[in-house]
Amino acid sequence: MEHKVKAIMDEYIMNVSMVCSKLLKGLNLKNKFDFYEYRRIHDLTEFKVNEIKYQLHGKGCIAYSDEMYINWNFGYRSRWCGIDPWLLAITLKENKSPHIDFFDGHLVNQICERAVLENVMFKKDTLYYFTIPVQDTFRPKFPKHFDTLIINHFNEQWIIPRNKVVDRFIRKSTWIYNAINNSPNPYTLKFILNGNEVFSMPYDDIGYPANAIKIMDEILICCISIPGSK
Repeated sequence: MEHKVKAIMDEYIMNVSMVCSKLLKGLNLKNKFDFYEYRRIHDLTEFKVNEIKYQLHGKGCIAYSDEMYINWNFGYRSRWCGIDPWLLAITLKENKSPHIDFFDGHLVNQICERAVLENVMFKKDTLYYFTIPVQDTFRPKFPKHFDTLIINHFNEQWIIPRNKVVDRFIRKSTWIYNAINNSPNPYTLKFILNGNEVFSMPYDDIGYPANAIKIMDEILICCISIPGSK
């Protein structure tokens, strides 16, 4: 993928994340999942935070003001968006971007499909996402000896005795994204032995291998469903 194209897509993703962060702050919410619950409870399709107006549509949203326009579909897990070629093209056109070649959604789609073949991107449902390059990851050194895993997420906490599922999560966590400390949806994994913390590591549902994330989903679902596990 050409550097220029990746830069355009990176800026688009960054701008979506920025307007979504402003929306969360304006509604006093913590993360994307809080927003989904807020939207369900209040049955709203339009929001206004400061000078930005938000209009939900189908699987996505339009955010606009006198100075900008962004159209996107919500991404999976905690990702605010992926690349929808046509919505990216519309966004560039509405903002009178100098990159007029990419006003063509069909061209952007061809670029994304080629990037998938090159393993630069992957496709999930109808959206494209950048893969995490190996050079941007590190291999974690989880402790061999611990008896309890504590998971903290904002003001929530789960205490889990060591078990086979936790051990399987560790085995599948063969790499972690270097930038995970900047995650917008951070968890902290604390490993305890005899009441003392022996190791801690950040976690989110993007910066780990897919198999590890699936296992952590199982762990969290199990914890939430068992009374007294928090």
